[in-house]
Amino acid sequence: MTANEMKGADMGRLSRSGRTTGLVTMGVIVGGALAWSGVSAAEHLSRTGAAQRVTVVTESRKVPHGYLDTNVVCPKGRRAISGGYAYYGDHNLEKPLIVEENAPGRTSDKPDAVADAWNLFFLNSKDKTITVEVHVICMPID
Repeated sequence: MTANEMKGADMGRLSRSGRTTGLVTMGVIVGGALAWSGVSAAEHLSRTGAAQRVTVVTESRKVPHGYLDTNVVCPKGRRAISGGYAYYGDHNLEKPLIVEENAPGRTSDKPDAVADAWNLFFLNSKDKTITVEVHVICMPID
């Protein structure tokens, strides 16, 4: 029996519900591990006092039909550790809002500058201007 025939034979042993049960079980295990790591990180932040040092900056942006290249900047003396956006409007697969960049950025051109902003690049294929919320999460540089 060839390797492909053996692979096909093994897959045939599990029913569709058996495969589904296996996938669901793996999803629960992975989800539990991710939740546990998030709780562990939150506990660490609260013990070190880091949670009180986090700053979240949220701003609103108008995205016209076409594109918008924008960023959200941390307060002076802080670095960007995360960021993102929220769009609460209509979601249409034929005219979507596409985000081509969602990443840390710098307000300085110096090569050794810390990431102190969150960059976003939106493509709006809708026939109207839309509004998005843009966010950056910041920590002290030191």
